[in-house]
Amino acid sequence: MRPYTYLEAAAALLVEMAGPEPVHIEMSARGPKKYYDVHRPLTEQDARAHLADHSTRGATLRHPGGMTRALCYDADTSDDWLRLVEAAWHLAACGYVPLLEVSPAGRGGHLWIIYTTLVRAVWAHRHAVQVAPTLAHIKECWPGESGHKVRLPGGLYVGPGIRAWCKLYDAYGKPFATGGAGAARALLTHQAPAALVPAFPDAEAIGQTSELTALPIDGVAQRREPAPLPNSEHQAQPWVDQRWQEKYGRSLWFQFSPAMLSAWYNERAQVEDILPTEKNGMGLACWRGERTASVGLRADGWVDFGACARRNDGKQDGGDALELTVRVTQQAKPEVMRQLARQLVREARAAMESAAWRGESPPAWVQPFMSPAGWQRYHALCAEAAHAATHTWGVAGFSTPSEQAQISTAQANQGPQKPKESAQAVPDGSADRAGKESHT
Repeated sequence: MRPYTYLEAAAALLVEMAGPEPVHIEMSARGPKKYYDVHRPLTEQDARAHLADHSTRGATLRHPGGMTRALCYDADTSDDWLRLVEAAWHLAACGYVPLLEVSPAGRGGHLWIIYTTLVRAVWAHRHAVQVAPTLAHIKECWPGESGHKVRLPGGLYVGPGIRAWCKLYDAYGKPFATGGAGAARALLTHQAPAALVPAFPDAEAIGQTSELTALPIDGVAQRREPAPLPNSEHQAQPWVDQRWQEKYGRSLWFQFSPAMLSAWYNERAQVEDILPTEKNGMGLACWRGERTASVGLRADGWVDFGACARRNDGKQDGGDALELTVRVTQQAKPEVMRQLARQLVREARAAMESAAWRGESPPAWVQPFMSPAGWQRYHALCAEAAHAATHTWGVAGFSTPSEQAQISTAQANQGPQKPKESAQAVPDGSADRAGKESHT
């Protein structure tokens, strides 16, 4: 697809996201107001100008009948931004493809969920909060009953003294090219299936949570339903939405939340291995260029005792092994988490398959991450292993053990044979695609 075609398709998508309401907004580069009303619906020409840095537009995201093509959540503080980042992880785990848009103003940004077609807004909001409960703490979201408008994604942030692109990232911290065709591709490729949104006949208002408990487990709200009997095959299910699990979770072998991934890494990582100590017994805070080591390392984490290493609340900087890894690598935390998720999936898959072929139960550390599809895969491998115990794939095709013994005897009589190279294809049931490694 040629770049201008991407722009045209993305412009049409932005018009659909904006909705047909008779007033939209334009961001003011000179002030005094931040936005001015434009008394007509957004057009594709406006949307192309938005993507091409000529003007910055916004809209209510509302369609008649309570429908919408997109949801947006706004974070104006660092705490709320972390909530949006965590929400993006949960959403990505359940089949969504959210976009994170960082504000050049330095006050957070937006989380966008774009759907493949129109969905009922209250149902979409409710399911998003059900999948990612941290969204319940976000005060500003669109579309809303107030009719307020929000800046559309993929454009510039303009104002007196500022003119900069709003950068787009996926749920795992991977950046996209800013503006133009780069932003257009990000918008077009990050659309969640509308079928993810279930019907909530009793949901008449955004934020209604009659079926959700007040206290989440592992950071995800649970349904008020009878708990399943405690067995290892259901331990990985509670944080995954049941409707989505029944509909889309059949091919995912491993599922885990960011909290589970963090705990897995912290249990096996040693802070001394991540940041070796200097002669004074302290670690060197390489991420802030210090010359005298002042990072204290202990069994449960680390504390930076440097004079300039204080957080906004006045406390010394510090944390667990994962936070230290983020500091030392100087990578965005979502990117570090994405790499760790790949590692977990690789190790869990190898351990599960090895146990199945040996006729043993999966290791205890693997079982909490296994989904119903993972257990199905495990049982299938156990059946294959049992079958292989009585049957063997021979040179001429399928053969019984006695027939294979005859072949082996004949080959022995012929003397040593040069081994042939062979390759075994391993089916990839972990769905390792578009940043979903951490949940498969």
